[in-house]
Amino acid sequence: MKISDLFRLSYKALSERKIRAILTIVGIMIGPFALVTIGGVTRGYGDYIIKNITGLGQNIIVVTPERGFTLTYNDIERIKSIRYVMDASPFHTLQGEARVGGEVKVVFIYAVDLEFLSKAITNLKLREGYIPTSSEVAKAVIGYDIAYSKGIRTYSLNDIVSINVYVIEAGKPQIKRLNVMVAGIYDKYGGAMFLNPDQSVFVNIVTFERMLGIKEWSGILVLAESPEYVDTVANEIKSIYGRSVEVMSFLAIAQVVSSIVSAVNFVSFSASLSAFAVAVAGVASTMFTSVMERTREIGVMKALGFKDKQILALIVAEGFIMSLIGGSIGVVMGIIGSNILASRGLVIGGGSLHIRIEAKPDITPTFILQVIGLTGLVGIGGSIFPAYRAMKIPPAVALRYE
Repeated sequence: MKISDLFRLSYKALSERKIRAILTIVGIMIGPFALVTIGGVTRGYGDYIIKNITGLGQNIIVVTPERGFTLTYNDIERIKSIRYVMDASPFHTLQGEARVGGEVKVVFIYAVDLEFLSKAITNLKLREGYIPTSSEVAKAVIGYDIAYSKGIRTYSLNDIVSINVYVIEAGKPQIKRLNVMVAGIYDKYGGAMFLNPDQSVFVNIVTFERMLGIKEWSGILVLAESPEYVDTVANEIKSIYGRSVEVMSFLAIAQVVSSIVSAVNFVSFSASLSAFAVAVAGVASTMFTSVMERTREIGVMKALGFKDKQILALIVAEGFIMSLIGGSIGVVMGIIGSNILASRGLVIGGGSLHIRIEAKPDITPTFILQVIGLTGLVGIGGSIFPAYRAMKIPPAVALRYE
């Protein structure tokens, strides 16, 4: 019997029992729908976050002092002397509030050697203006979301940005004002969880220290020669300073995020398997009922010369066809669902601090084929035992069946 005849007969048998076939197909489609929706979104956001974290500088190492320890310029020179270290720069970081587009918003202030920053984060592109030198006090480069609020221009070059900064002096909280002139505007970067350039103001260290009177650094940024030396340099810094400092790299953070995304994908896949297991039971139930109702028909087919293997293939083909239809519908609905879910965005933070990121779901042709292949196995697995029972029915018994 030709394969085309096999599938034609199987489809005809299903069309004669439409309601039962439709209900089984609905049960089958739940698994691929859940897998594509959840898997597509988690993979998409995971890849987006990892890409942006590594884009911040795969060869950057951040050294921050523990409580009671202070980093100085002697530490800068000591770290620069470590093998595979290209450069090192101190940095300050604070959070403040500025008026952006008629409302007060949280902004981040990063004081660092801006030329060092350009070397370290190559994906950070200048949209307008220029990078102020270390001698230019009270000049800054601002992020895209500060210059543009909801698509409306809020700050231009040479405008003054006033930021209220909350600092601790003599054990008491103080409010200080940082007024800087816009020398440059960075292009849109996108949320990166640990550093959000779009909501940040970047100034030179001398500006920060003179205007706010803060001398103690938040830490030191270390630039390794290449990503392959990051672990070596980080371990060397740890061996020198021990527990006096905390050492981390964006590459290590990206690796941790990657492992978390893999774990989430595994959990979502495992959860989806329960839906596939229910679908297997549904297919088996449908095919058992179909075999019982068609016992006489199977007897006639055997009397006409159909072989046991052909009967087996016919029943399995019915389950396979239902799984293909259900899987295809489930994948299409999953693609629609994942796009709707991803369009809502992901908000990181709370209170007045919100970092909103949007990423497209990662649904590749390979992923779709894997889901449909898994769904096809559901149809085969659910129908194989009923098909085996049908194959073993003696023709004489089948013909006498009422």
